[in-house]
Amino acid sequence: MKKYIYLFLILTAAGVAGCKKDYLSLQPTDYENNTNFYKTPAQFTQAVNGAYAPLQGLYTGSFWAMGEMRSDNTSYEFDPDDRSGVNKEEIDEFRELDNNDMVGAFFSSSFTGIGRCNVILARLPAAKLPPAVADTISGQASFLRAFNYFNLVRMFGDVPLVLTEQQSVSDAYKVATKAHAADIYTQIIADANDAIAKLPLSYAGLGNKGRVTKGTAQTLLAEVYMTQKKFDLAVPLLRSIISSNVYSLNANYADNFDINKENGPESIFEIQYIEGPNGLGSDFIDTFAPWDVYDDSVTGHTLDNGAQNGWNIPTQDLLDAYEPDDKRRAASVDETFTSDQYGITMPYIKKYQSVGAVKGITGNNFPVYRYADVYLMLAECLNEQGFSGGGDAFRYLNLVRERAGLPDKTAGNADATLNVASQEDFRTAVAHERQIELCFENHRWFDLLRTGKAVAVMTAHGAREKEIKKPYWNINSAAYTNIRLLFQYPLTQGQLGH
Repeated sequence: MKKYIYLFLILTAAGVAGCKKDYLSLQPTDYENNTNFYKTPAQFTQAVNGAYAPLQGLYTGSFWAMGEMRSDNTSYEFDPDDRSGVNKEEIDEFRELDNNDMVGAFFSSSFTGIGRCNVILARLPAAKLPPAVADTISGQASFLRAFNYFNLVRMFGDVPLVLTEQQSVSDAYKVATKAHAADIYTQIIADANDAIAKLPLSYAGLGNKGRVTKGTAQTLLAEVYMTQKKFDLAVPLLRSIISSNVYSLNANYADNFDINKENGPESIFEIQYIEGPNGLGSDFIDTFAPWDVYDDSVTGHTLDNGAQNGWNIPTQDLLDAYEPDDKRRAASVDETFTSDQYGITMPYIKKYQSVGAVKGITGNNFPVYRYADVYLMLAECLNEQGFSGGGDAFRYLNLVRERAGLPDKTAGNADATLNVASQEDFRTAVAHERQIELCFENHRWFDLLRTGKAVAVMTAHGAREKEIKKPYWNINSAAYTNIRLLFQYPLTQGQLGH
């Protein structure tokens, strides 16, 4: 049985940070409170576990809508009877307003995680823990703060830069003003470098599964540099991950998503979930199942039909992108369900499909970084430094393709579909490989942003979606008319900053 790092804090980080020492203490001396909690290695481990915890809600909550449905990979199955899921439809079609609750939840949850990291980093120096222990705690907190900020700055652009412990409402108001995105990136890089310097390559013991490592932080920083077009800085980080010999590709692509093989050799970072009545489970397959499933064929349980289902539905654009005989298609998408409502095949995501003992509670983890991603990132960076018809860029690209059962892409190939003759050809090839290899893992929208393809790709995708869906339901006339690169800043947060 898996052991997980998520241990509930007795007090939330915000609550602990907000406490003030009273003139009269009525608590027993062994009661954990603001003055005696952040003292021991065990307490700091508990605190850093609490800093991971908001990621669970982010990934089951709104990240898949903002990172995957926002792209051309997935959409939704329209439910004419239950219209309570309009907020997700708006995200998919670039129609969301600044009061969209899913967008607001993403923003708030990210800053909850950042706040918990700030408390840990502020309290750590006074605790005088053994250096190795302190480094591991500090490295994890620095990574998590950088990771949350990286997601925020890509989603919203300018956001508040909060690096200190907030102990009052007035403190919170003081830091509510947005900082420039460039300053956010500077801090992300500093935190990621701090994490790289302090984190171990791996951990011993089942209780540490899911913790971030040096390789996790290097992968994050490499992606940051790629986002900034600093490919020369990303290359040594990615090569270091490979030379560490910590990771390897699973022989079988589907093993990455097998609930019995989680945290395997290809895993660099994945969000941990555990089945059971403890609030730590995931519900991806329930959320991603078509809403008009009237039996237990998809999840093993009869679904409650309505707006809680029918999201993150694979698009025809994605299905058309698969090459013949690509093994990843059957591992990623189920195409056997016929919609009762519309009488057509309604594909759904298969990667997170498992049967839990209780409806809506499974133990499926969510992959954030996999070793295949590192190969593809390095292939892209090497090509950006200069096209080479027989260089390493092709080798890393083809390692991923070979596992999928596909022939190599080469320069000068007689088969036009496999011929990659220029730097631009290679860009197209690696973008395609990333779309297929990493589909439903919240990479596609960020890749479109990073490569400057978002407006063109999503404009064309929107036109196709309207045409495909026309016989079945009417898409809102405003859909895809304004391909915004950033989400609107949450209304309530904007009011705090003015």
